[in-house]
Amino acid sequence: MFSMSPCVLTALLAAAVLAVLPLSSFASPELTEADFKRMKIKELRNFLEDRGLTCPGCQEKADFVRVAFTNRAKKPLSEEGKREIPKAPLWEVWRDNAKLVCEEAAKKRGLDVTAKPQSDICSAVALVVENFFMQHGKRVANKLRKNHEALLKTSYKNVYYDAGHVLLKRLTEYCLVSEENQNKCSSIGSLTTMLESGKMVDFAKWMTNVGIENTNPMYEVLDGRGDL
Repeated sequence: MFSMSPCVLTALLAAAVLAVLPLSSFASPELTEADFKRMKIKELRNFLEDRGLTCPGCQEKADFVRVAFTNRAKKPLSEEGKREIPKAPLWEVWRDNAKLVCEEAAKKRGLDVTAKPQSDICSAVALVVENFFMQHGKRVANKLRKNHEALLKTSYKNVYYDAGHVLLKRLTEYCLVSEENQNKCSSIGSLTTMLESGKMVDFAKWMTNVGIENTNPMYEVLDGRGDL
């Protein structure tokens, strides 16, 4: 009978075990800088978006490669837990977001959010955002044959959510910056006209791109956020 040394037998057994183990048992190799350089800009953006990241100011592919490579070890949000979507209509959810953003902006200025005029301003901003999102959200959803739940789900994805909050911050900063603007934003009518015009913040464009799931305008909003 053919005999086998203990060392050879151990090596063969180890090889057999490795052969039957699934590939998922091993950690996937970390992406190299060369791997990122082979990606297209859209793929690099998707890589960042999956991880809740953006690339403010990035224009050239090399910029996206640099940011993606720097964050190569960060896990996708799908593995870390996604942002919880509130169980309420699109317009009510973003109404609450608007109120919160406004109050946070007031607090940063050292203002009492329960005192006037900031309490009136934040209430007006929340109400106008709710009405605007209800009107335009339903319009976009109907046009695209979607429901507002689908729009809400998309609006809570990374880049759409971040861009929406930048617009809310831009609006509330404008409303709080001066006495003239405070008086203007305390009026439901004036605030509604401002949002409908799209001059200060273009929520109609944001809503449309949420509906068609177009990320490019969202990155433009994020790139122009400045110190917000």
